[in-house]
Formats: sequence, structure tokens, C-alpha cells
Amino acid sequence: MFKKLRKLDYWIAAPFAILSMLGIVMVFSATQGTTAALSNFIKQAIFVVMGLIGAFLLYHLNLKKLQNSKWMRNIQLGVIGALIVARFVMPPVNGAHGWINLGIITLQPAEFLKLAMILYFANFFARQPWQSHVRFGLQPMSQFNVWGLPIAALALVIIMPDNGNGLIIVLILLALFLASGVSRRVIAFVAASMGLGFGFLQTLIRLADHFFDLTSSNHYALARLTSFVNPWDPNAVDTSRQLLYGYYAIAHGGIFGVGLGNSLIKPYLPESNTDFIMAVMTEELGAITTAAVLVLVLILVGRMVILGIRQKSQYARLILFGVATLLFIQALVNLGGVVGILPITGVVFPFISGGGSSYIVFSASIGLVLNIAATQKKLVAIHPADIIARKDLK
Repeated sequence: MFKKLRKLDYWIAAPFAILSMLGIVMVFSATQGTTAALSNFIKQAIFVVMGLIGAFLLYHLNLKKLQNSKWMRNIQLGVIGALIVARFVMPPVNGAHGWINLGIITLQPAEFLKLAMILYFANFFARQPWQSHVRFGLQPMSQFNVWGLPIAALALVIIMPDNGNGLIIVLILLALFLASGVSRRVIAFVAASMGLGFGFLQTLIRLADHFFDLTSSNHYALARLTSFVNPWDPNAVDTSRQLLYGYYAIAHGGIFGVGLGNSLIKPYLPESNTDFIMAVMTEELGAITTAAVLVLVLILVGRMVILGIRQKSQYARLILFGVATLLFIQALVNLGGVVGILPITGVVFPFISGGGSSYIVFSASIGLVLNIAATQKKLVAIHPADIIARKDLK
């Protein structure tokens, strides 16, 4: 079993380990001075150990077992069952029914749904690829039985409500769809539409507020949208104070930070060890550390994309692209909310934020990626002048 460790891809394993260790430190530091600091530190350390064990097991798993359609269906049904329990049985936490309290640990089924969706649609598109010569209505993916369980799961996430994770899941599905073999025109159209939507997001929200008077609504999601457009509005202090304190923390930290554990703003941040941990890290360790973290995440994402391009297996390629999208979008949505370029959605930053469900899912995803990287056949190095060998390789 341990012989396979010699094939470990260190471009993925090293950033994963560094971010995980930094996450343990920051979870403790973000709650330092409170009675929960030590317990949060111990919990996060346990989650990291569990995540590493899960990544190790998935690293040695035969990927063909995951391509069993019955397995995928059972995984989907299991996650849907957990979502139903969280939504209709468990009490709300901060206004949302998104967690299952097991006493020792608390599970968030929406986090597990992300990886389940990646595996489900990677398996589907590997078996039923996009056919460029067939109309959309006749494509295999247009059949209802393909979308029945995913739509049911996504609907449960939305009504929890958990709009942040719902958005991430939709974007993951979109990325898998675009990577499944659709035409370049479709990819260009979707990319242009998303770029325009992101660029004019504040304008669209202002128009919606003008016509539908979103400001007067008491709904927390709408309040987050209006505070995103104008966080300095005195009438929106309660909904925007988290964002404003995040600004203060980032400004106070500067380039090199005020020192680990010396944050002055973290007592005023309600989610200092989860949603806004990047603001605390920037205040304590400086913008230079935050930039280093972003570089490590981009190394992970870039390496997965490179491995995906090199893959001959459509299934492995889609898993790599799906996990890369998960990490990139998760980091973008979290950090975008912290710096005010996106509405606050309540999602965590990969590997750094506290939380067992999210860390275990990210670690499991890394285990699958390392598994694919280890089983990928290395290209034979051929001298450019050796024409005969180059022809034989083709």
C-alpha cells in the first residue's frame, strides 16, 4: 500500500499540507481569548487527521469502483437523505437548517453534495459524452432521469437556505458541462455571459432594488445583497457590520500584519474562524501571507488543470476539472465576500477555515486527485531529431 506513496504528486501534496497546518493555527488564533479557543483548536486538529486518513484511503482506492452507476445513485440518495434530515428535522442555526448535530461532531450535508455531484456527473459524461451533431433536446443529458436526483438535492440546499453552497454547486455543474465536449461557441458564450454578470452585478442589484424595494425586506439574503451594494448605508449597519469589520481588519494588518494572536478586530467578527478567517489572517499575518495562501491555492488549481488536459480518460479529466473548479470558486466566493466584490454567502475558505465537513470533503477531493496523478502514465521523453521513435509513439 505504501509503495504508491513514491508516486505522490508534490505539486498537490505540499500545498495541501501547508494550507492544512496553517488552517489549524489560524482557527486557534481566530478564537483566541474566548472559552472556545482550545476546543476549536482540538476539533480542527482532529478534522485534519480525519481528512488526511480519508485522503490516504482514497489515494489507494481503485477508481473503477467509483464508476459504478449504482454506487453513484446510492451516494446521491444518501446525501439527499442527510439533506432532508438537516432541513426538516434539525433545528436552525443562524436562520438556516443546514447542519446535523451528532453530539460530538456536526455535519453539513451540502458540503458532501459538492463532491457527490462531481463524481456523479463525471461518471455520467464519461459514459454519455456530449454529441456535437445531436440537438440539445436529444442529448443524453436532457433526459429527466439524469437530473431527477441532482435537482432534488440542489432544491433542498436552496430551501435550507444555503445560497452560497447552492451557487458553488451550480458553477461546478456548469464547469463539468463545458468540459464534457461542448462546442467552443457555447464555452465562449457562457464565459462572456458570466463575465458580464460579474462586472455588472452591483448595477443589476441596484436595478432590482429600485423596482422591487429590496432594502425594506427583512429577509437575510436580500439584506446581504443590499449591504453588498452599499455597506456604508447607516440604515444597513446590522447587515453590513461584518463586512465593515473585515475591512478594518485588512486595513489594520497592512502588508506584514500585527502578529499572530494580536488581532483587535476578531472579537467583533461573528464568524471569525470560518467565513471571515481570511480577514483575521490578513490582520495578524499581513497581506503578504494572504497572497502566499492564494498562490498555493492557484498552484493546486493549476496543477489539476494541467493534469486534466493530459488525461486520456474522460472520467479522470472531469474529476480533475470538477475539483479544480470547487477549490477555485470556493476560494473566490469566500474571499470575494470578505473584500466586498461579492455578496457575503457564508461559505468557508478551503483548508484554512474551521469546519469538519468542509475540510473532510476538500481532503477527500485531494485524495482522488492524487490518485489520478499517481496512476497517470508518464510520457516517454523522445529526442526531437528521432523521427522514427516519434512516429512509433503516435
